[in-house]
Amino acid sequence: MSTETMAAEMTEYIGILQGLTWQQGLKALLILVIGFVVSRVLLHSFSKLLGKSKTVPKTLHGTLRTAMRIVIDLLVVMTAANSVGIPITAFVALFSVVTLAVSLSLQGLLSNLAGSFIILISQPIAVDDFIELDGLSGTVREIRMMYTKLEAPDGRTFYIPNSRIYTVNLINYNQMGRRRVEVDVNASYDAHPETVRKAILEAVNATGCALDTPAPTVLLLGYGDSAIQYRAMFWCTTSSFFTAKFVFTERLYDTFKQNGVQMTYPHVNVHMQ
Repeated sequence: MSTETMAAEMTEYIGILQGLTWQQGLKALLILVIGFVVSRVLLHSFSKLLGKSKTVPKTLHGTLRTAMRIVIDLLVVMTAANSVGIPITAFVALFSVVTLAVSLSLQGLLSNLAGSFIILISQPIAVDDFIELDGLSGTVREIRMMYTKLEAPDGRTFYIPNSRIYTVNLINYNQMGRRRVEVDVNASYDAHPETVRKAILEAVNATGCALDTPAPTVLLLGYGDSAIQYRAMFWCTTSSFFTAKFVFTERLYDTFKQNGVQMTYPHVNVHMQ
């Protein structure tokens, strides 16, 4: 559409609006009010259907709700415009031109919109996944058209632009359905490695979260200046990861004490001759 054509149509629309009677204005206003009320009812029903649906993934819920609201509101506005004599076809053409102009000035928003579609198609994350990206970590609570809502374990909420999600390194801890707990432990040279392994495995079993397959593993990492270094590794479900890690650390003190294993700290032995 050329500039002259658009200017002529704008002049025509202004003329139509200036020639409106109060009855026509009231009619258009009623259409808008009733239309927006009906649209909210439809959106509420649509949200309930999405919540009950088992085929539509939660990842799509926020995006579908936003898209549905835009479509319904646009139809309401077009119906009200048509009631006062503004042709719908011309309204659509004008809307496309305005959309193009706005899109050129809002490239950042468009990149976020494109990011949301990339997320929906490739599905690197989903609602309730625990992820880490660009120094931030937390549980995905909502994926919207422009941003993703991330809730950190300490209660903070991050709103991450969708364009960042597919341009930075992303770690998803939920896709396997399990996570491996790794804790490094130091034990005295006086304790035999098999005794230490036994004590560590008892602490692993005491968590009540360790999976039998793959089996828990205890590795001897090396010999330090004042202690032998071990690494405990065991798998648990994603939801119990933090509980398993903290409970294991707490139980380790008791199992070491029961098996006569001493936890060491950096120290120096001086032998006098």
